[in-house]
Amino acid sequence: MRYVKGLPEATARRILDARAERAFTSIDDVVRRAKLDDGATVRLATSGAFASFEKNRRGALWEGKRSSALRAKEGTLSCFSDKRYPGSLSGKRGVSPLSPSTPRFDLDSREAPAAFTDLDVYDSIGWDYATMNLSAAGHPLEPLRAAMRAKRLPDAGEVRAMPDGRSTHYAGLVICRQRPGTASGVVFLTLEDEAGFVNVVVWAKVYEQFRVLVKTASFLGVTGRLQVEDGVTHLIADSFWRPKIETSPVEVGSRDFH
Repeated sequence: MRYVKGLPEATARRILDARAERAFTSIDDVVRRAKLDDGATVRLATSGAFASFEKNRRGALWEGKRSSALRAKEGTLSCFSDKRYPGSLSGKRGVSPLSPSTPRFDLDSREAPAAFTDLDVYDSIGWDYATMNLSAAGHPLEPLRAAMRAKRLPDAGEVRAMPDGRSTHYAGLVICRQRPGTASGVVFLTLEDEAGFVNVVVWAKVYEQFRVLVKTASFLGVTGRLQVEDGVTHLIADSFWRPKIETSPVEVGSRDFH
C-alpha cells in the first residue's frame, strides 16, 4: 500500500487493523470495515488492490464506488422510510416528507453485476503508472513496439549492438536528465525502453536548439551518431523530435539533476 499514490498512512493502518481482526470477504467488506472514503477506494481499485475479489479493475472500481457511496450515505437517508420526523421538507412537524406515492429505494440491495471489458496490457500498465508510478505488467513501450518497428525505430538492445560511428534514430522514455556544472553545458540523458537503456550526450549547442523538447518531453525521439568505447555505448545527439505513433505511451516521471 506504500506504493499507492495519495493513500494516507492512517487509511492503510485501518485496513491492516481490520484485516488482522478477520479476513476480508469482499470489496464492500473492505470499504465498510476500514471506513474507506471514495478517494481511497478509487485509488485501491485502480491500482489492482482488490484483484482477489474482482480481477477486472473496471468492475472493482464500479463495485468500490458503489460501496463507498453507500457508506457515505449511511445515516443520511432517513427520509426513505415511513417513520415520522420532528421536521420535514414541507416545514410541517411530524409529517413525513414523502407522499404515499413516492417510490422507496433500497440502496443496500444487490444489483446485477455490470459487465466490463478487461483491461488490455496497455491499459493495465497505464493504470499502474497512474496510481503507483511502476508496473509489474510490463514496460510502457512494450505494447507499442510493433508500431515503433513500423517506424523503423530500434529498441535499446539493437542500439547497443550497432557499431561505433553508426547514425541512427531512437525513441524512448526519458528517465534521467543531468546537466553537471563542470560539464561546460553538456546535458546527459538516459532513455529507456523494454530492452534497456540508451545514454544520450547532448552538446550545449544542440541543447539550446531543442531546449524545450529535451526538458519537457517524456517520450522523446533522438537522431545521432553512436560512440562505442570499451563496450560502453553513447548516442551523440544531433536533433530531437516527438515520435509520431498512433498510441502514445503513459507518462512517466524522470529524475532531473542540474
